[in-house]
Amino acid sequence: MPPRKNGLRRSSATTFRRRLIIFRRLFRADCSASELIESVNLALNHDGYPPAATMALKHDLDALKHEYNCVIRFDRKTNCYKILSVGDFAILDLPSESVDALNFIDKNFPDENVLSAFINVQKLLRQIKMLVPDDTKPKSGIPLTFRNPGRQNSEVDKRTLQVVRKALDNKQMLAFDYTSNFELHEARRHTVAPYEIFFRDGHAYLDAVVHAVSPAGHVVANDTVEYRLDRITRGSAKQLPTGIPPVRPPQSRHLLVYTLGPEVARRRDLATFFNETSITYNDDGSATVRAIVSNLWTTRQILLRYGSACVVSSPPELVQMFRDTIAQMATKYS
Repeated sequence: MPPRKNGLRRSSATTFRRRLIIFRRLFRADCSASELIESVNLALNHDGYPPAATMALKHDLDALKHEYNCVIRFDRKTNCYKILSVGDFAILDLPSESVDALNFIDKNFPDENVLSAFINVQKLLRQIKMLVPDDTKPKSGIPLTFRNPGRQNSEVDKRTLQVVRKALDNKQMLAFDYTSNFELHEARRHTVAPYEIFFRDGHAYLDAVVHAVSPAGHVVANDTVEYRLDRITRGSAKQLPTGIPPVRPPQSRHLLVYTLGPEVARRRDLATFFNETSITYNDDGSATVRAIVSNLWTTRQILLRYGSACVVSSPPELVQMFRDTIAQMATKYS
């Protein structure tokens, strides 16, 4: 008696699902034969491999190679299978706008940057490229670039980054030894509540609220500080058993007011760098900008790019910082 049609259809569907599971597992990472068999059995339960599954697995791998044109190699050193080409599984037939976006990511997250976030982005990009057919793969050379992250100038210790990220994930307090620009030779022990890692101008920073510093320095309790991760002493970072406060203390809020001269404002197309920014364009071609800021040091660094075209009038602390900076620069250039 011939097999029932339903049985044939079910068998064919199960075979395809089994091979798809193998492909997806290899696409995620290299793995051994036992790991592939385990993945199939976990996903399909009763429809997985029989106890003696080695030959069945080999048959499925051969099918992926010959029926779907995948390139799969076995590495004897690691005892793992590796997928080098996805063959007919290159199913992302992307529009030109999406290809441009991939080019943009490729250009702005370079391989030579050793920040873990950049490495992860490049790994994701390589995986996406594998799924794109050859005739639509991203081409290099797109001129559009995003300059804000910058190229990393110093390496962040991997262990330090792991500890910081773990504290962030667990919402736990963090302690580490840190040397700032104000303390060239002496590292101080900082105990902080960590909130975010971000990237700016080629460096990775930790946004945190200070709880204690020992010995005491220019940073005091409840200050919000942007710590450069590469300046944390290697091996000193430690997640503490205490959880961070359920509500972050309110950050300092300063009303920032500055005027930009006609040489940069006359076209009325100024960039906005700060929260809650409003711009008033004046009849003489200048512009008055109002915003809310929390970090005066960073604000000064941003506004210095305007040179003499920018005049700050508020807050008084920032005005004094500019006066001090200008006086120091005048002394060095005289």
